[in-house]
Amino acid sequence: MEANAISPERAQRIAVLLEPDATVVDGGVVGSPPVGGKTPTLYLSGPASATERIKALFAGTAVRTTVLGTEVGKASALKLAYASFQKTSRVLVALALGMAREHGVDQELIEIASQRTDSYLSEPQYVAKTAARAWRWGPELEEAANALATAGLPPEMLRAAASTLARWNDAKDDGELTLIDALDRLARP
Repeated sequence: MEANAISPERAQRIAVLLEPDATVVDGGVVGSPPVGGKTPTLYLSGPASATERIKALFAGTAVRTTVLGTEVGKASALKLAYASFQKTSRVLVALALGMAREHGVDQELIEIASQRTDSYLSEPQYVAKTAARAWRWGPELEEAANALATAGLPPEMLRAAASTLARWNDAKDDGELTLIDALDRLARP
């Protein structure tokens, strides 16, 4: 099973390289790790007999499984479509806060955002977590940009988000990073 955040086309190329000697199942995980009551979903696509075996492996665990069909690439497409929205939205929050901070209105922006609970902007503390995860999110957004381009859609927004995330590559898994630290690292050339 291939369950990294890769483009559907890459998943299909892997399948072509490995078949007929191996059965390839495409996978995509959406959600946080299964700790503290969280229940991520592992989306699967590929031959029915193989996806059913993988579903059986996760039966009774905190990881839900959903089969999307027999076509390798569907699970990767869903994962990247979701990730492109979720992760790019977090980058936009950081940029909005960085701009507001530069002009001395960051607290006002946070106050406005706190009135809208349905917006990522209402969670400014997540910017530090985004910075700490940037080392793996950037390449994922590059994969998503490639998938957009293959679909005839403009990839520039995701490439820009990946480039923005690269400014935080030195913050890899830094659990002590604060919002201010993350914004400072983002603002430096």
